[in-house]
Amino acid sequence: MSPHDMDHSWLPDHQLHVVATLAHVDHTIDQALRLTHDYTERGPITFAEVVAGDRVEVVVKAIAPLPEAVTRLVADALTQLRAALEHTLYAEVEANLGRHLTEEEARGVEMPAAPDAGALTKWFRDGRRRRLPPLHVGTPLAQRIERLQPFQRRDSNEHPLRLLAAHTNLAKHRTPAVAATRLGAVYPDDPRSNLNVALPLKPRPQPGDGLPLRQGDVLANAPLGARIPFSVMPTVSLQRPHTGVWVIAAHELELLEQWVRTIAIPILVTGSYEVSPLPPQLDISVGCADLRAELATAGRTPAVVRARARISAAVARAGLVDVLAPSPEGSEAETLRIWLDSLDDGAVVERAVRLGGVRDQPHELVEVCRELISEALSHKKRTSETSRTDGGKAQ
Repeated sequence: MSPHDMDHSWLPDHQLHVVATLAHVDHTIDQALRLTHDYTERGPITFAEVVAGDRVEVVVKAIAPLPEAVTRLVADALTQLRAALEHTLYAEVEANLGRHLTEEEARGVEMPAAPDAGALTKWFRDGRRRRLPPLHVGTPLAQRIERLQPFQRRDSNEHPLRLLAAHTNLAKHRTPAVAATRLGAVYPDDPRSNLNVALPLKPRPQPGDGLPLRQGDVLANAPLGARIPFSVMPTVSLQRPHTGVWVIAAHELELLEQWVRTIAIPILVTGSYEVSPLPPQLDISVGCADLRAELATAGRTPAVVRARARISAAVARAGLVDVLAPSPEGSEAETLRIWLDSLDDGAVVERAVRLGGVRDQPHELVEVCRELISEALSHKKRTSETSRTDGGKAQ
């Protein structure tokens, strides 16, 4: 769906505030992911070799501490996502009443996260909510709240609202977030090598959820005396407070941001999520006289997707230089790097995909390499000519 096809008339004026909150969440997630990317790119794991019989083990010697800002930014993003729900519900109650709530009434308006239908019924029967007609059982708003409850899913612990409540309760009352460096993957650079990857490292809480790395963990082993290059992919993970399961931080943020923005808020406001999704990107660092008008030009790509694209582009830039340059330290490599840095991330990935698509076709591979090198040389020539022209004008 293109921006021109978007129709946000479903969002009433009294709910426009949530657009700015979602933009703040997106900006906060973007900050957190830039920090985690920088952290993992620096190589936070230090290795040591330990001889074990006729093989040598590669073990974790040390792990660089995760920047304290990461856990706080993650907690801020999650807290603001919950605030977006709470504020939307509050505004909807006031709009239904046609007046502002009293202080006593306001204390009764909150987004429940009920584990079962009985708990939700008890929530509705609270005296403060019984005095608020929009929150009576059976009303449209009450039905919308019920649709979003964790007990609507077979495994309520996996429901986004349950996850959001668990994370934010921890962040508000105990600690910003529990995050750690975890092992994403270990693999030999040459798949044919005699390297054994020692996984799983430890018992897992449930399938697919590994624990954080610790000093002394064995990552791989190889024959004594062999030199086998291998790569380690660390990840920054969060622990879900209510289950203890570790999940990749970016995945958790993506899941919860998308659910709040595209499912929960539309349902609270309209009773359906089959509406044009609210955009995640909006510059709220400057004053805005017409927030609704800004929706038409707001960015549609969430922070996690943008971060994924940045990582893909970084990998593509390095890979293109490795393939196209005869030496990583030569002038040809520098020419390629300057050219690739002049391209946006999408253009770099497109060229890497084009090259990868012919890697098993020798003649086509040579032709594509020539085309890419020609692009780099043309860029260098244009840059040199522009520099000479600018220099002449300056004189």
